Amino acid sequence: MLTVSVLLLVFIFTFKSLVSYIKKIRTGDPNESDITYWMFSYDFKSPNKDWIPEDKNFLEKKRKRNFLVFILYLNAFGIFLLLNSFTAHLLNYIVNPEFSYPI
Repeated sequence: MLTVSVLLLVFIFTFKSLVSYIKKIRTGDPNESDITYWMFSYDFKSPNKDWIPEDKNFLEKKRKRNFLVFILYLNAFGIFLLLNSFTAHLLNYIVNPEFSYPI
């Protein structure tokens, strides 16, 4: 249970730091804001009907930001799994308070 608790704290700290870093970096996309930090760049609908190729530097920034958002989603999934494991360990301790080694 101690391992799960420590991992849960590490994942939560990583999640918060990723969110603040993603909010801080800017790619130059006009649709980007502090509210839409969790969205991938291709989730935004383009106001232009005509396709205009984008700059290579701009595409590289968007790709890096999308990778960070993907890591954020993986981190959120890991927090969900660790929180479920922590709850299961806690309920097991409540029901059976004698010491047992984790499985």
